[in-house]
Order: sequence, then C-alpha cells, then structure tokens
Amino acid sequence: MQQTVSPLSRLWSLVRLDKKDITTIYFFAILNGIIQLSLPLGIQAIIGFVLGGSVSASLVLLISLVVLGVLFNGLLQINQMKIIERIQQNIFVRYAYAFADRIPKLDLKSVDSYYLPELVNRFFETPTLQKSFAKLLLDLPTAMIQILFGLLLLCFYHQAFIFFGLILVFLLWLILKITSSRGMETSLEESKYKYAVAAWFEEMARVIKSFKFSRNSGIHLRKADRKAIGYLEARKQHFGVLLSQYRTLVAFKVLITAAMLIVGSILLLDQQINIGQFIASEIIIITVITSVEKIIVNLDSVYDVMTSVEKISKLVEKPVEPSGSMPLLPTQRIGIEGRNVTFGYDNSHPILRNVSFRIAPGEKVCVTGENGAGKSTLLRLLSGAYSDFGGSILVNGVPIFNYDLGTYRAQTGILLHHEDIFQATLRENLTMGNENIDSLYLNELVERIGLTDFLASLDRGYDTELDPAGKRLPRNVVQKVQLVRALLCKPQLLLLEEPWQGIEQPYRDMIQDLLLNELDGTTVVISSIDESFARRCNQVIELQPK
Repeated sequence: MQQTVSPLSRLWSLVRLDKKDITTIYFFAILNGIIQLSLPLGIQAIIGFVLGGSVSASLVLLISLVVLGVLFNGLLQINQMKIIERIQQNIFVRYAYAFADRIPKLDLKSVDSYYLPELVNRFFETPTLQKSFAKLLLDLPTAMIQILFGLLLLCFYHQAFIFFGLILVFLLWLILKITSSRGMETSLEESKYKYAVAAWFEEMARVIKSFKFSRNSGIHLRKADRKAIGYLEARKQHFGVLLSQYRTLVAFKVLITAAMLIVGSILLLDQQINIGQFIASEIIIITVITSVEKIIVNLDSVYDVMTSVEKISKLVEKPVEPSGSMPLLPTQRIGIEGRNVTFGYDNSHPILRNVSFRIAPGEKVCVTGENGAGKSTLLRLLSGAYSDFGGSILVNGVPIFNYDLGTYRAQTGILLHHEDIFQATLRENLTMGNENIDSLYLNELVERIGLTDFLASLDRGYDTELDPAGKRLPRNVVQKVQLVRALLCKPQLLLLEEPWQGIEQPYRDMIQDLLLNELDGTTVVISSIDESFARRCNQVIELQPK
C-alpha cells in the first residue's frame, strides 16, 4: 500500500532541494532584519543630538550610517530576489524533467482509472508554485525575523514589553494552528473543481464532433454549470477560512497596537523611558505590526504552495513499473515461456486464466481467438506493460521483470492498438529519436510497407512536422508509420497487434511475407484473426474468452 504523504511533508521536501539557496535567503533576511531594526536606534540617537541643539560630526556620522543602512538593506533585497529567481527556474526545470522522465515509466495499472492527458494538466501548477513560493521566501522570512528581533529589542526598553511580545507570538501561533488544517482542506477542494472544469472542456474538445452534431441537447452547458457551481462553493468555503483568519489577525493587530502605544505612553509619562526611546519603540512596534500584516496577506500564498505541491505529486508520485537490473544483450535471441498466466484489469474479472505457452527463439507465432479473449492483453504482458499478473512469464528462462526493461524493449519492436503519432517530424516518429538508425534500411522499409507515395507528397520529406495523434493523416498511413517504427531497430522480438489492419491488400501480402520469411532469428508474435496467416505460422496460440 502506498504511504500517504502530507502536503506539509511535500513542502519540506521541496525546501530541502534548494536548502543552500534558502539558507542564504534567510541569512540575508537576518541581516536585513538587524539593519531594519537598527534604524530606530539611529533615529533615537539623532533625536537626542537634535534636542541638544547642536550639529556635530557625530550627528553627520549617524545620519550617514542610517542612509547607508537603508542602501545596504535595499542591496540585500536585490540579492534575495536574484536567488529566488534561480529557485523559480530550478522548480520549473525540475518538474519539467520529472514529468518527462516519469510519464513513460508509469505503471499502467496505477493510471488505468485516469485519463492521462488530463492528469498531466497538473503541470500547470508549476507557475503557481513558482510565484507563491517566491513570495513566501521573500516576505515571510523577513517578516518573521523582524517580529522576533523587534520584540527582543522592545524588551530592552522595559520588561512590560516582554509580556506583550509573548502574547503576540502565542496568539499568532494559535490562530494559524486552529485554522490552517481547514484552510488546506478547502484549498484542495477548490483545486479539485478547478481541474474538473478544465477536464470537461478537454473532453468536449476531444469529441468536438459529437457535440457539434448534437447542439440542441445542452448537456455540455449543464455539466459545465454543475462543475462551475462546485468550484464556486469550494471557493466560498476557502475564502471563508481566509476571511476568518484575516478578521482575527486584524482584531489582534489592533489590540496589540493599542496595548503597545498605551504602555509606551505610560512609561514615557512616568519618565521610565525618554522621548527618543518612545519614538524608537513606536517605530519598532509599527515595523512588527507591518510584519504581521505581511504574514496575513501571504496566508493565501501558503495554501497555494501546499496545494500546488500536492497536485503536482498526483503524477510524479504515481508508481513506476518494476524493472530489474539484468541487461538483455543485443546479440541474444529471445525465447518466451508463459506458465499459468492469469491477469485482469479488474482483479475480480480475469481476462486471461491459467494460460501456458512456449515460444522458441526465432519462431513466428499467431495469437488468435474471439473478441475479448485477451489477445491484446497477452501482448501487453509480453511487453512488460503490466506486472501484477498471476503465474510467470520467462524470457530466455528468466522472469521478465528481472531484466532491465530499457534493454528488453530496446530489443523489442512493438505495435499495439492505441499507439499513435506524436507531434514531431516524420523522421522522429519513425526513429523515436534514435540517431543510430540505418538510413538505407529506413528507406527500404518505407518502400516495402508502402509509404513512398506519402513521403513524396510531403514538402520537407522526412523533416515534415506531423500533427498530434496523426490528425489529418489517413489511418493506413498512421498504421504504416507505426509498423516501420516497430521494425526499424531490427529487434530480436516483435510484438504486433493486427499490423496490416487498414493497409491495402498488395502491401498487406508484402508485410506478411516480410514478417514470416525475412526476419531470420527474430521471434515474432502477432495477434490476428486472419486464418490464412495463422496457417503459415510455426505456432498458433488460441485464447478462449473467460
């Protein structure tokens, strides 16, 4: 069972990744806080000199130091901003790479209940995370340190300020402690409905023709309306939590301000502090109150950061497929054995039950059976796509998941239903970015499988950019591209699902001859209901529906 990780734990994990830079930010914040709070002391001393009625070198020096303090304070803030910009860039690049690396490795069973393109939308939390995290790093450390140093400095003026300082810290902690968990819940609920609205629009765009030809039904508006209402309700609840926090903190700020001013005035009237100390203490109090306001206005950013980290984790923390460490060498011919293989997408309804077979290296095998018998499923299991099956699948006598799946698939050509064209050039779709492809062999396959006319019709040939999902391409062209892709790496194992489906008859015959007669040493497993093809194979595995 996957362990549940709290949003706060994920936030700390994010902080640890940039620990060095964040430590530097806090160091600058401490210096900033010291300088900020030394200014009232300088002003106090300046007032003393001015009340003395004399202009001296000491007064000029003090004024110069105060001005330099303001300048140095600004320089520290600029350096903080530079570091935060670097952290923002790191966040984007880190998650961009994490998504790109994780998606092909996902355990398919763990995402079967999701529409994966919609799940990937969580990447758009990254800009929110960048902005909100930067805001917290820039404002919160400075605010917290100014509150701490300000209260410590007030304690030196009179012990009465110690009492109010402790009350300030305790009440601030208590308010956040009581309301933060509810605020996190409502923020996550709001985000859930936000993605539900976007998911519905994405679904409408995916099946736009269905809605276009049924415009009078109104279902698209009704469903959008329900999801938008859900978002508004969740947003109201979250804003209600924020509003209660704001109100409490504002009331608390007013009380503390009044108390501090009253105490300061009484101490001044009793001559326990002088006018310079009174003015300095009030400046410190204003600084502390301003810092409390910063914390108030940044509460929403805290929830945004934690919600963004939680949403991004929906994909980057999905389980990856298991993989061993044993390499499958390119020179190894491949034989496969299945022993009592049982599998179902829903564990209560197995599609395959106790299926056993043995495929020798170099054999040409046809997997056949009625619709729903599990032909496609068996090929997926042989590709290593699913790991939680009963029985065992052995490759050259070794359990399939003892192999490094990267090296196993490097020696395997795969064409299954639901594979598709992606947005890239024709060459990239054929080679999958492999730069070691034999160009002569590529041209030979393109000619034999019937892509020559299509290639000639393209203005830029192999360098022509194709639309996502092969949009505007004939289905037979898409099928041919995927078949060339599977054959191009000269694999030791071919797993093909109806590879000639939709392809013209002359090329269909040429493809069958190629697969059966010209791939010496290559193990070929093809699912097909073509009886004439099955008779030409070395072995037929017939599956029965369960």
